[in-house]
Amino acid sequence: MPLLDNAKALLDRRGLRPVLIPLVNRLARAQNKGVTKIFYDDGIWIHETAFGHFAYHHPFVRLDMARVDELTRRNFWWGYQPRPGHTVIDVGAGVGEEVLPFSRALGPPGKLICIEAHPRTYRCLEKLIRYNGLANVIPVHRAVADVPCGTVAIEDASDYLANRLNRGGISVPATTIDTIHRKLGLRRINFLKMNIEGAERLAIRGMAETLEQTEVLCISCHDSLAEVTGDDALRTKNEVRQFFQQNRIRIRERTDPNLPPYVRDQLWGYNDRLLQTKAAAS
Repeated sequence: MPLLDNAKALLDRRGLRPVLIPLVNRLARAQNKGVTKIFYDDGIWIHETAFGHFAYHHPFVRLDMARVDELTRRNFWWGYQPRPGHTVIDVGAGVGEEVLPFSRALGPPGKLICIEAHPRTYRCLEKLIRYNGLANVIPVHRAVADVPCGTVAIEDASDYLANRLNRGGISVPATTIDTIHRKLGLRRINFLKMNIEGAERLAIRGMAETLEQTEVLCISCHDSLAEVTGDDALRTKNEVRQFFQQNRIRIRERTDPNLPPYVRDQLWGYNDRLLQTKAAAS
């Protein structure tokens, strides 16, 4: 709906939002997908839905939170089942599409660490956590890289899914996953998921200690996108596979041709040493 998107962009400014707000509310309710109210809060649009609050950088009238929940379960609960009390790290959490299902599944004793680099996207993530009262979610505003401190450049496109590291844009603080793991005093990680548009080749170089304490991993590679765009910087699957093999992490892949390419690009890793010890203790 390009015409609607253009109209929203035109009206999304001080002085015109009083016109935009009732318009997007009528349009969202007409979609009949569970959105009950859309309002503006300090630069971020909050979407009140039957499934919880969702925050975005523009009003999302076609938001379908039931579909978002379904995709989370289909894409990330295939090879790992969250349990109350588990600890999960979400590298590249974005605006928090998967946060609500994971937070609810982990329960009050669990922890969900959400790492996001882009400042505007991170603000959406913070709003989602606050409006839903997610006490078990810890947001971390960092890019993950292969060095423990410094800054990196990230793109600043309006489509946050297209923002990638080291492609110009704005500077953001960077650190390693190991540094975050240590600073938060984390120990055993039950699940680590990563989706950072090609930067996984940097992230894996800075997570040796965390890997030793992680039971299950799902790293989203983007080789299929490299085929479409011709950008070989997105082709990381072989590098991630070698990383798992060198660290004796058992690999599983989803090869069903009916699955979307981005799901077939996932590499799942299993630390059998930890999993076997856990099974023996239970």
